[in-house]
Amino acid sequence: MEVSDLHPPDDYSHRFFIWHEWIQANGPLTSENVFEYFTTSMFYDKQSNNQVLRMQTMHTGTSVANEAEELKRFTGVEFAVVHAQPPFFFVIHKRERLSPEEVKPLAAFFVMNNRIYQSPDLYTVLSNRLLTSLYSIQSTLDSLRTHRPDYTPRTGFVWPIVDPSVAEDAGKKQDTSTNEVGGMSQAPTKQDATASLGVPKRPQNNALLMNAMHATAAHSSASLASLALAPTVESLLPDPAASSASRMSATPAPVVSRVATPKPIHQEPPPKSAPGGGTMVMASENA
Repeated sequence: MEVSDLHPPDDYSHRFFIWHEWIQANGPLTSENVFEYFTTSMFYDKQSNNQVLRMQTMHTGTSVANEAEELKRFTGVEFAVVHAQPPFFFVIHKRERLSPEEVKPLAAFFVMNNRIYQSPDLYTVLSNRLLTSLYSIQSTLDSLRTHRPDYTPRTGFVWPIVDPSVAEDAGKKQDTSTNEVGGMSQAPTKQDATASLGVPKRPQNNALLMNAMHATAAHSSASLASLALAPTVESLLPDPAASSASRMSATPAPVVSRVATPKPIHQEPPPKSAPGGGTMVMASENA
């Protein structure tokens, strides 16, 4: 579809026509002269049956008594005043006559306060309304994107809803405090601006916060316990350097004390002596 199909060259829906000099010369518009005023505008078609009928009676010097009845003898494009509320509002139709009793509307024009407008068709009305709606939605989304609050994992996006009366009271209080300080003002932070406007605090999920604190405390206790047990374990473990040094030194052999076993004493039996010779033996022995 081409652009010319959407907006043909004879589309004057965005324009209007007014001729102040004609109004001053002929007076206010009425049902009889409104069509004469319409023929001076760019909306009038010079090839219409109305113009043909006017050309036929131009040189005779007589005006058409009943133009609507005379137009029924023709077929083609014609103009007709279908509604009149003088002197402010008139409706003129451009239509195609198929037979003396059958016509097909092509366009509509209205005269309001001496200005002639072309009435838009259904396509133009719908497209204009859709474009206006889309533009409003786009502008709203752009504004929301600009003032979108910060995202937090706990609460997500929380939009502050401000009561206009509370906002006005907060603004007056802020102005009063600024004047008392002496006109010295600093750039307010985001939290100060939120508090001054009476924005309710964001709801916080304390359960998640407490779970995180418990997990951090447990992790800290486990870390401290592991650090405290580390020196004790190191003291219990044998020193590899000391064990290697002890292995290199000579191990003394066990000392075995041997006690001399006393030899058994064998006593020889005394020699046998002859009878009666015991005294001699003892004497010899004593000698």
